[in-house]
Amino acid sequence: MSLISEVNGFLDNVRYEYPSSCSGLPDFFESLHTNYERLRSYKDEMEFYGFRNPYYVIKGVRDSWKDPFFRQTATKKKITFDRIQYSLAAHRIALAHATEAIEVHNGKRRITGEQAFLNASEGEIGCNPDGVYNLSVLPYLPYRGEYMLLLSNLPKRDRYTYRKIVGALGQGKADRPHTRPIRPSRPASSRTIPTVPLGSEFESLLSKKAPRSDAAERSSRHHDGLIIDKYVRKCVGIGYAQLSYGEFIHDLLNYYLKKSRYERERYTSIFPGISVDAPLHLFGKFSRSIEKKEELEGKLEDLKIHEKTTVIGAVAYYLVSNDEQGTAEMFNMPFSIVSRALERFRTLGIVEGKQLISKRTRDFLDYLKAER
Repeated sequence: MSLISEVNGFLDNVRYEYPSSCSGLPDFFESLHTNYERLRSYKDEMEFYGFRNPYYVIKGVRDSWKDPFFRQTATKKKITFDRIQYSLAAHRIALAHATEAIEVHNGKRRITGEQAFLNASEGEIGCNPDGVYNLSVLPYLPYRGEYMLLLSNLPKRDRYTYRKIVGALGQGKADRPHTRPIRPSRPASSRTIPTVPLGSEFESLLSKKAPRSDAAERSSRHHDGLIIDKYVRKCVGIGYAQLSYGEFIHDLLNYYLKKSRYERERYTSIFPGISVDAPLHLFGKFSRSIEKKEELEGKLEDLKIHEKTTVIGAVAYYLVSNDEQGTAEMFNMPFSIVSRALERFRTLGIVEGKQLISKRTRDFLDYLKAER
């Protein structure tokens, strides 16, 4: 059996039973992880055999790209490799949702993340209140790599939602790079143009040999976007297209409010490879809550005071929304925890309001800070 047939046969048989609650996550995670590792091994083997660039013509074999058999085989390789890329991206997203969702209680011990799956039989399985996840996305991801099939079957409204989500993640046409090189003009008294070596100093040499107005210039409208990997972007778009754009923005805001910058830099998420910096333009007035959270984190760090990231995010969200019930629901905690944290922050003088801290207390805090 050829590698193409083997990979396609494996992808065609990928099936999952999606958990309706967190108690069913261990079995789902085990199946996902097993298939994910096998998909990675397939991808490595395909890259070894040149599936990433199947149309590349071997040196010495001239005009081989014109051979119908060569072109047909190259097309099959490209389609199969793209299919496994979409499948891998979907599995990464699903694994992140499952990892964020699970929590195991073992007496007074609380276990989350991948360790929770290793200790699932030693305690009671529940949902992680501090996690950023959405189990409703799981049934809509292209686990078999059938991205184009799912996209073509979407109704018009969902296709519009898909395009909006992918555009927000950085796939819009306006985000593509645009380069405009300007060549030096031919001098009127010369028959030839002096050549310059191609390399890293090409533009600098060109600018020295030509007038400033004729120098090589680059005008760019490019920015990397939130997620660089196009397969992840499209899988996220497919997953949320049948939910809503608002739910996507809600989960994205939840991620930036519940995760500290340290966590965003070092750990994966339900949006694999997403930018550490928040896209404030997507959140409207709630962009101020992210700015406020980062401001509070900086002030607490200066005071050498540790506070739970989700509590800081909840306080920042409440200061902008002024919605007690909405804050409690979004962060899965009683509002009394938020109100107590808010009073502590006001006492320390890092939140506007009545400052209860006295000069003697401030001097004592400065003394402790100097001692550390």
